[in-house]
Amino acid sequence: MNISEAEKQKLIHKIINDKTFSRSEMLRDLLSYLFKAHQNGEKVKAINIAIDLLQRKGELKENDETIARVYMHKLRTKLVDYYNKEGKTEKVIIEIPKGKYELIFQSATNGKNKSPKSVPFKTVLYLASLLLLLNLTILALFYGFPKHKPQNPIWAEYLSDQEDINLMLANPFFYTIRNLENDSTFVVRNFNINSEEELAKSPILFSQDKYENKESDISYFANNNVSSLPALFKALCTTSNKIHLKSGDKINLENIKANNTIAITSLKSIGIFREFLTQTSIRIPHKNSLSLSLITETDTLNYSAIKAYDDFYTDYAFIVKVPTPNGKVLSILSDSHSIGNKGLMELITSDNLEKVILSKYPQNKDFPTYFELLVKVSGYQEQNLNTEIIHFKSLD
Repeated sequence: MNISEAEKQKLIHKIINDKTFSRSEMLRDLLSYLFKAHQNGEKVKAINIAIDLLQRKGELKENDETIARVYMHKLRTKLVDYYNKEGKTEKVIIEIPKGKYELIFQSATNGKNKSPKSVPFKTVLYLASLLLLLNLTILALFYGFPKHKPQNPIWAEYLSDQEDINLMLANPFFYTIRNLENDSTFVVRNFNINSEEELAKSPILFSQDKYENKESDISYFANNNVSSLPALFKALCTTSNKIHLKSGDKINLENIKANNTIAITSLKSIGIFREFLTQTSIRIPHKNSLSLSLITETDTLNYSAIKAYDDFYTDYAFIVKVPTPNGKVLSILSDSHSIGNKGLMELITSDNLEKVILSKYPQNKDFPTYFELLVKVSGYQEQNLNTEIIHFKSLD
């Protein structure tokens, strides 16, 4: 069955005006945008949607393509809902292949569409998290970590204390702003708001009579944080203490103060851990998510991630190990791009770390319990190639 352009146009118009899409102006606009690209034979990517549609409507912050992908997922779900309800008898089906940004028109079979069932977004995240943990466990078993080796001083307390360990992975916090008058919503990512608690305390930007702010169910873990986990598991493999994996938006200050904690973050999602940096020389400018500052006795030095040329990066990452008010230990790792944490983690889990640090900084007779360490990581794509120590200081 050949589907004419007139039939396609008629179907798009019908779907856009259906009650399934009545409450989402953004999804209607996105479907129209994709159909126009289909008519013109244009290939669409997430960045095109981000720039051409979301930025124009004021719904995109910091050029984050993630929100564009989220809206594509919502559009696929809405199309499934339409064909399961009002569109059951449609002779033409519109599909959007996963991972692509194009409309596929095809005829239905015997008047029944073959649209896949919709999977709730939270279910997708849950299954993805389980798959990630399973892969990491298999990797740990595959390595066959040795049980007897010199203890790395960074992880001494985590291994020797009979205390559970909080392992926190930072995840960007998204929230929605809903217009109470027309029931339209848009998604926001603010680097200074990283939890529901911080959202509640944030300045009111919109009239509460007309708009409602609430946490979104959108979430993901950045690859630069996840990719550093195998090396960390190798360093902690001899402990009998329980390790509790938590997401950044599900941990609070009381939890941090009461437990030994390792936080793997990025400068964009360091959240409540920012306040612990006041014990150190490292600061993160509120308005710049890709740079950090190092306060010395005579000056303030600024470090920013850069992209030298295609796929070659220079990143900066740090670890600070500080005591909490309750006498527990907190280690915070953070970077600004895609390779910093991985390069840093490989360094701080190496067997010769203590020797390297004490030879480079001989004023330290012993490796300190509390310290700050800043490194420069260079690499290609998401693979770190070189890690250079540029700052180390005892905080004992």
